[in-house]
Amino acid sequence: MEKLKSFMILGGLLILMSCATPPKPASQEDPRVGQLQGQVDSLQKQDAAKETTIGQLQKQLTDLQGQMTDLIAQKKLADDQVVATNARIGKIQAELDAANQDNASKMAQLNSLNAKLAALQKASGALSADLDSLKSGITKTQADYLAQIASLNGDKAALQDKINELTKQQAAMAIAAQQSEKDLMARVAQLKSLFAKEIARGDIDIRKFRDVLIVSVKDVALFAPDSPKLRPETMNLLKGLSDVFKAAPDRIVRIEGNTAVAVSSPESLKLYPTSWQLGAARASNVAQYLQEQCGMDPKQLVATSLGEYSPRADNSTEAGKAQNRRVDFVLIARSLYEIDQLQTVAE
Repeated sequence: MEKLKSFMILGGLLILMSCATPPKPASQEDPRVGQLQGQVDSLQKQDAAKETTIGQLQKQLTDLQGQMTDLIAQKKLADDQVVATNARIGKIQAELDAANQDNASKMAQLNSLNAKLAALQKASGALSADLDSLKSGITKTQADYLAQIASLNGDKAALQDKINELTKQQAAMAIAAQQSEKDLMARVAQLKSLFAKEIARGDIDIRKFRDVLIVSVKDVALFAPDSPKLRPETMNLLKGLSDVFKAAPDRIVRIEGNTAVAVSSPESLKLYPTSWQLGAARASNVAQYLQEQCGMDPKQLVATSLGEYSPRADNSTEAGKAQNRRVDFVLIARSLYEIDQLQTVAE
């Protein structure tokens, strides 16, 4: 009971401390923060359910102790009855002796009194046996409930440890999110400094969404029309991009090839009959150049094609097609690609 009171007092103090803490400025959170908070809430509900169960078991234990007290009182009454019976036995024995001295006619009374004595002794023995059985049952039941309480207290401690661990992880993720935000802003500043002219011309566009940085480069800045071959004059641009990407080794660079509705030249159609294939060839050539000529770790690179199916403008106009023909460099957390570390649904 004292441990239960301590847990209740500690829970109250934690609630007061959480209420007294000034709210932190709203920040962009990682989706896993919400998931972890959900797990914390669920574990706290389980903890409350355990507390309720412990309280019910404690009440049952108190009731059993009351029953044991009643049985002890019954035993005392039975002992008094035994004493009274023994007194009667003495009286009967005296009467028997007197009857034996009187005459033989008292023998019948003696036999009757002996029968009464045997019955009383048997009743007294049965009462003592019943009392011992009840005491044994109460002792066993009490031990079972104490064992259940101890087990629930152990479960409660394990749940609290898990809550504490999840709270630590949540705090660590918040710190990591702040550091990630700071790092992304540094990359944005670096890109704006390196490619001020290209940005001014509209060849390069920089966007940021939560923890993702996207650098879009128009195809004319990298390739000849309808071709995946890199233009020689684009090498410095890719070298500058690689310097920024290598400064963020904790992030994956997903190179996405985007095209317009379709390629136009017959020669390109023979080699790349769909926009998927042209987008993939362009993304692959850029990834290969970043690896072989710029020294990037290939484990940091992902090449993919979105074809004509992720347009940023209307594909029915030439101006829209020009915007849609692009290569997007998406800087994203490496953990999202480390699928070998993900747990299965069954776990």
